Amino acid sequence: MRSVVVCRSMPLSTNPGAAWCELSPLVDRPFLHHLIESVVSHGIRELDVIIPERASDIANALGSGTRWGARFRYYTVPDAASVYDGFRQIPSQSDGELVLLVHSDSLPHLSLEPEASRSALFCWKEGEVRWTGWGLVRMSDLHKVQEGLDEAGLLASLMSNENVAHRIGDRPLMARSYLELLESNRRVLSKEFPGLVVSGREVEPGVWMARNVKVHATARLAAPAFLGENCRIGALAHVGPGASIGKNCFIERETHVTDSVVYAGSYVGQHLALKNVVVDHSRLINTACEAEIEDVDDLLLGSVFGMSLTARLRRVCSRVAAFAAILILLPCFIVLFAGAAFGLIPRIERTTVVQTPTVLEPYRWKTFELWSFGKSIICRGPKDWIRHFFFCFLPALGPIAVGFMGFAGPRPRQEEEIANLPAYRRWACLRMHAGILQPASLESADSDDDVRYYEAAGTGFGRSLTEAARYAGRLLCSCLPSRNDAE
Repeated sequence: MRSVVVCRSMPLSTNPGAAWCELSPLVDRPFLHHLIESVVSHGIRELDVIIPERASDIANALGSGTRWGARFRYYTVPDAASVYDGFRQIPSQSDGELVLLVHSDSLPHLSLEPEASRSALFCWKEGEVRWTGWGLVRMSDLHKVQEGLDEAGLLASLMSNENVAHRIGDRPLMARSYLELLESNRRVLSKEFPGLVVSGREVEPGVWMARNVKVHATARLAAPAFLGENCRIGALAHVGPGASIGKNCFIERETHVTDSVVYAGSYVGQHLALKNVVVDHSRLINTACEAEIEDVDDLLLGSVFGMSLTARLRRVCSRVAAFAAILILLPCFIVLFAGAAFGLIPRIERTTVVQTPTVLEPYRWKTFELWSFGKSIICRGPKDWIRHFFFCFLPALGPIAVGFMGFAGPRPRQEEEIANLPAYRRWACLRMHAGILQPASLESADSDDDVRYYEAAGTGFGRSLTEAARYAGRLLCSCLPSRNDAE
């Protein structure tokens, strides 16, 4: 038997920055890893995994399947289509083949009969019978599913087969929202869900510790609780009951964490009382109030590792390069300012733009002044590139030198410009470091061409060098005499 795993890759909340439900932590590992282990434990070694195009992280988290002794085959569907349209991509191996259908955001306690040869949907009852998203179905029935269906439509299509039975079991573990994520972690820690393997050792009833955990002598652990590897618990801290702490986390002194989940690599500051919350680095989700706050102050919540070494090095190199360019081109600055003062070139304009990366809430945005000589320039001809270099690029070296922006990235925008972007583009714009070099927007008036370009290409150090070289090449070509001029 083989399995068909459907990854709908829904975010845990409507906030665009929320993690995929499949990759959210269930005690010691991502929810999806526990799900795969459950499937493989029933002797299934071939898994066909359907993922949307936007969810490449799912394939990266699973790999080829060798770590579980299995083999994975991936099938992608367009983001605009229903994920169930991917059923048609999976070939049948035999007539009447029976497969285990799995939804990646639900994990029931499953018991497969070795001689099972009849279609069945695994359900649970809470007031009414509900489907877990799992079932033994024939591959031919999946091929008959109409395009564009949601989960309710899929269920109706499968139930139209008269030979489908229903097996009622216990409530499954689910990770379709932060509230369900908390409940699933609590049930696992309380041993209410049998069969799930948790790494680490149970140092006392209901308290698990992974390797290399350090707990201060005055800290208190209350069952049930889990501490991931390399965790540090400060003096007089109180962890549990119902607390699941991911690996590489640091809980500061006199902080209480109860009925909460802390993502791996998160820092939790001093004198905090966290209850019924999810902490994802600097993001705080209060499930009781249904509130979500991004980029909490670093003294309260944040990342243990902070900004990566590569990102820090890139910022330092950009600032040093900009400062060196200002010193070398200082005579050009003097000439430009003098020309603007005497009206020989456009006057200096100051534009207040938003400093990125930042959060979604506009009231928390920081701004800075971006100088230029005249309005922004759309480069449609050779002379435009020269004018852009002197009138836009050179004045932007100042903000780059002080770290407000970089060389490559989406162009700096005013608050109203960001507000008018489509929701997804707005999020991408706010999460990327702004820059002065964005060839897409220099040659097009489309308001979000630059965001789409850097969303696909990235804004790393290599991208900065590539865009700088491309910009220098176009500038050099603009300075050289054309063939028509030579004639």
